[in-house]
Amino acid sequence: MKRALAWLALGCVLPAHAIDRIHLRAASIAAADMQLTDVDATLQLHGADRSTVDLRAARLLLPKTIEAQTGVLTALHVHCTNPVVREPVFDCPAASLQAVSTLWPGFHIEGKASFRSDSGAYAATGGGMQIAGAPLSFSLAGKAAGLQATLALHGLQLTQAKQFLLARKLPVPDLTYAGTGDLDARVVRQGERRTAEISLSLRDAGFQNAGFTMIGEKLFLTARATADLARTPTAFEMQITGTKGQALAGPVLLDFDKNPLALTLAGSYAPDAVEIASFRSVQRDLATVTGTARVALAPFMVKEASLQVSDIRFPAAYTSYAQLSLSTTPFNQLNTTGSAEMQVQLRDNLPTQLDLILRDLELSDVSRSLKVEGVNSELHWTAGLTGPPRPSWLAWENSTGWGIAGARSRLDFLVQDRDFRLTKPARLPVFDGAVLINALSAEQIGTESLSGVFDAFIEPISVAPIATALGLPEFAGKLSGRVPGLTYKDKVLTLQGNLEADVFSGHMVASNLRVREPLGAWPRLYGDVVARNLDLGLITSTFEFGSITGKLDVDLTGLETFNWTAVAFDLTMATPKGDRSRHRISQRAVQNLSDIGGGGGGVAAALQSGALKFFDEFGYDRIGLSCRLRNDICQMGGVGAAGNGFYIVKGKGLPRIDIIGNNQLVDWPRLLAQVRDALRNPQGIEVK
Repeated sequence: MKRALAWLALGCVLPAHAIDRIHLRAASIAAADMQLTDVDATLQLHGADRSTVDLRAARLLLPKTIEAQTGVLTALHVHCTNPVVREPVFDCPAASLQAVSTLWPGFHIEGKASFRSDSGAYAATGGGMQIAGAPLSFSLAGKAAGLQATLALHGLQLTQAKQFLLARKLPVPDLTYAGTGDLDARVVRQGERRTAEISLSLRDAGFQNAGFTMIGEKLFLTARATADLARTPTAFEMQITGTKGQALAGPVLLDFDKNPLALTLAGSYAPDAVEIASFRSVQRDLATVTGTARVALAPFMVKEASLQVSDIRFPAAYTSYAQLSLSTTPFNQLNTTGSAEMQVQLRDNLPTQLDLILRDLELSDVSRSLKVEGVNSELHWTAGLTGPPRPSWLAWENSTGWGIAGARSRLDFLVQDRDFRLTKPARLPVFDGAVLINALSAEQIGTESLSGVFDAFIEPISVAPIATALGLPEFAGKLSGRVPGLTYKDKVLTLQGNLEADVFSGHMVASNLRVREPLGAWPRLYGDVVARNLDLGLITSTFEFGSITGKLDVDLTGLETFNWTAVAFDLTMATPKGDRSRHRISQRAVQNLSDIGGGGGGVAAALQSGALKFFDEFGYDRIGLSCRLRNDICQMGGVGAAGNGFYIVKGKGLPRIDIIGNNQLVDWPRLLAQVRDALRNPQGIEVK
């Protein structure tokens, strides 16, 4: 190398008329960690003020760490204008380098370079190439004992950057990218020590996967990393900040405008995986996350992770972690306060353990009259049968939802894998009564094989506030009894025993109840309902149907509904045999029953003429109505035959009124409309 430089120096100092060109060939030229092979160098003296050097080589051999980034460089052409050769200084103030690279098409840079033969020191600065839409600038300085290099790419186009990395077989998450960025890198080699520093700033960046489950928009992120290149795998430390934009990952939505991010992590990098030995993420007013992780890069997967989430704050936690999952439920617009902490274990992108503590959580939704206060809980869940589950519990001070009020309650349970089981009986106050849950369990939650058991006792609860909460007319009575053996299996919810209630001073029993696909789009309900000695006075006063006194028995058998609309049943409502209660019916009730039975016009005329118009009510012997529903047709009946019709009301005493139904086959939707009209007409008929 020194001999070649001496010949070049001689050419530079000889008079121009003595020599104007020097041509050298060499099998190789080596300097520091670099080597040129099959070298052809020419010094051309163009005059007293201008000279050029052209150096061509078959290949440039670089250190492995540098060659991994530049690729194999062949067919090199170095051109230098007005070289300065003053032993030991060799300087090129204007140089260009062209080469064929296995990684960088159009490899071309311009700059300046210098070399000292006495110390082996060299330096270079320059730029010129476009990489992923950004101009390259670099600097290089070193000697045999060390090297320092810098690189800058400002204005990177992230879409092009992905293609650039993939072409170099570097792992890149399979996402669509947008936005711009600035990259600055620095590499230092000192003896055995090799380190790198990288800074990346992204502006208005975005990403998106094919399934739209990972999305980022308008992101402003900054990342700074240092790496120990002498270690295998490469050890690194990194700091990331996010000040603007939003990112979606599955059901988690992070808003960096409201909750800026500060993340630090340390670990090691290999071409196929990243090992995170420690990390700490702080998002203002949201949460602090620490932990470890092992991430595969191709395809991207969290192989293992252990996370500790502390200082979880609401309402940001609800917005970020829960609102999207609840978007199709009635709990999608909650106002929340409180705090929490959590520990999570993951394997192969799936959680394997979850420990959650809630403290003084409050949630409300004014539009739905929903409010729950004083929620505290400890939840301990594991996937699979990894050992005995730890007890969990959930408690709240009071609750109001959809008009139904409750008081202090607590549930103690075990939850493991896809199974849930209540471990202690739980008493849930409701208005002036309570629901005492003796057993509650579910298996294979979230699968087609979901099954469960529910057994409870209803301590007497007034029906009136429940009816009001459900938007029904307020009526008297108590709801009580046992709810035994409610099971869910093969998509069928079945009540093993009877459901009983005391309403309208009578007793009601529902039996054979089952619902097929209650969670599906078209649920079907089946069952039978029997009611005895209902007080007609309470019923008619509640529904403003017109006054009727007496007792009533109801038998509803073979009930079948489709999407909660009745499609088949056998219904009989009639005065009990031997009933000795007072039997009276008002003019309005007479008219409404006549309309339902198909004889409304004649009855209305009779009530508004003659002596009948002076009577407000009438006596009756029996009252009743039946319907056998099939194919949207109701086959009507009453308490006995009356010529070609049937008695709906069989009169008694003077003046006597009989209500006779004439239509034995009635369109079911039309009948429902008539009943609704009767209930919506509080004024009844006008009697003159």
